[in-house]
Amino acid sequence: MEEAYYGYLQAEFFTIGFLKISGKLVRMGFYRSLKDLEREISKHRPTPSLNLEAFEDLLRDLESYLSGRRVSFDHPFQLRGTSFQKKVLKTVKRIPYGAARSYKWVAELVGRPRAYRAVANILARNPLALIIPCHRVIREDGRIAGSGFGRRVREYLLRLEGAIG
Repeated sequence: MEEAYYGYLQAEFFTIGFLKISGKLVRMGFYRSLKDLEREISKHRPTPSLNLEAFEDLLRDLESYLSGRRVSFDHPFQLRGTSFQKKVLKTVKRIPYGAARSYKWVAELVGRPRAYRAVANILARNPLALIIPCHRVIREDGRIAGSGFGRRVREYLLRLEGAIG
């Protein structure tokens, strides 16, 4: 039987929520409130239980990251999706702390140079925010596009990393 746990960390103006099934992260995202996270978690099967102790290392890394320290987030995770989606997410995972790349750059790197909109759509539904640092992917003109978790969070994270002023 699969064990499913969730946890969260309350940040400055958002909640970071995460879900682990059978020892691997399958979801990490940003929420307006704990209630929004719990609403999403209730849809998963098996039903996850709150267990912050199952996320001790992740919580420590998140606290370090949010205090401005460089963190690599090397935690076991599981990606689902098509081979193209996984290729995009694995490419974005390699974008270094403090750097920003364009959707076009990602599309070119995965061998589909005109698929930058498809890349943007995949990243808008990124199941593992921060593990897959989609906030580091911006428009080619340097502007920050909206995302699945909002422009304000993306700008906050990019400033925290020193990628933007």
